[in-house]
Amino acid sequence: MARRGQKKHLKRLPAPRHWPIKRKEAKFTTRPIPGPHPKDHSLTLAIVLREILGYADNMREVKAILNTGQILVDGRTRKDPRYPIGMMDVLEIQGSEEKFRLVPKKRGGLRLVSIEAKEAGYKLCRVEKKMMVPGGQLQMTLHDGRNLLLPQGNKPEDFKTLDTIQVSIPDQKYMKTIAMEKGAYAVVSQGKNVGIEGKILEIEKRFGTHASTVMIEDAEGNQFQTALEYVFVLGKKTSEVSLGSGGTPE
Repeated sequence: MARRGQKKHLKRLPAPRHWPIKRKEAKFTTRPIPGPHPKDHSLTLAIVLREILGYADNMREVKAILNTGQILVDGRTRKDPRYPIGMMDVLEIQGSEEKFRLVPKKRGGLRLVSIEAKEAGYKLCRVEKKMMVPGGQLQMTLHDGRNLLLPQGNKPEDFKTLDTIQVSIPDQKYMKTIAMEKGAYAVVSQGKNVGIEGKILEIEKRFGTHASTVMIEDAEGNQFQTALEYVFVLGKKTSEVSLGSGGTPE
């Protein structure tokens, strides 16, 4: 009989190249369940706990840790080892008081950055699209799958796609907007320059796929050009989140 439902395992060799797994040590690894981030831009909780943090040696130990309810993602308990976590997500381990944020890593993938308790109370989300919903309210779809209604007292024209919104977690309350504009501090989330962070020098908008570009200058004065949709704004002048490599919260 044909198998029904999604497979729970994924062969290691065709797994996303940025996953920090040993390709030839075993045949299978965990397949992410449908969630807020696509497979190519996320890590499973099992990979984070086992391969990155080293808190478990096998899947049985991973499940035992998750079943305690001590692992929180964006302030909510997650117990599925295949749950995908991605860019800007906050991972909290209760009991040890350890808190991390996932940020883009140079040469591809994601890395964990240790953060303080105050910073773990919010995250940055990029506006991917906008639409009007019944009742005449504006709804914004964010990069992590969240839908956020326009906050009361704000104008729809003040919120543009590719701008960044700071929201509190886990209650998802709007805090402020960080515009995609010249002078803002940003990080490259995809492409060959992934992980590079710095000040936006110029934004050139044109029609066509990947036609719009952004020029970014890093802390050493090096300049890089990348596609507009690959840029994630982190702050007006400096980063609102810890990056562990020069960017510091305001």
